[in-house]
Amino acid sequence: MQQYLGRRILIENPSLYVAFEASEMSETQFLNALTLRTGCGLILDVNNVYVSANNIGYDAAGYIREVDCSAVGEIHLAGHHLKQLGGRTLLIDDHASRVSDPVWDLYSTTLQLTGRIPTLIEWDNDVPSLDVLVDEAAKADAILDSFFTREADRVRAA
Repeated sequence: MQQYLGRRILIENPSLYVAFEASEMSETQFLNALTLRTGCGLILDVNNVYVSANNIGYDAAGYIREVDCSAVGEIHLAGHHLKQLGGRTLLIDDHASRVSDPVWDLYSTTLQLTGRIPTLIEWDNDVPSLDVLVDEAAKADAILDSFFTREADRVRAA
């Protein structure tokens, strides 16, 4: 597809709600191998990582550390909601609510590993007023600017 289009495509990590009983490789190993073999890049959806980690039971920050961050071309953030199912809480990636505080924290962790990467707030269901969307984008910008201003200051001081 990339040859036909004449450009690099990016694939996105999914939200998971069930786990395979057995796998030959982890999801991060699969994504790393896929990007290495095909030359495609990765959209790292931080909300999907958080949702999946909570639903499946793994460490979200560990997942981010295992991803080949040199392949990341874009970061996605979104909201999710909680659903009670069979006595447990399942997180559902809904693209219909604000980004949660734990996802903002994971976004900060991600930026420490990826560097400054274009970020998209996904909100395509129950779209709110423009003020709410601008507020979410401003939060992402503030985290980006805060982190990279501090990093630039440290480099200049060294």
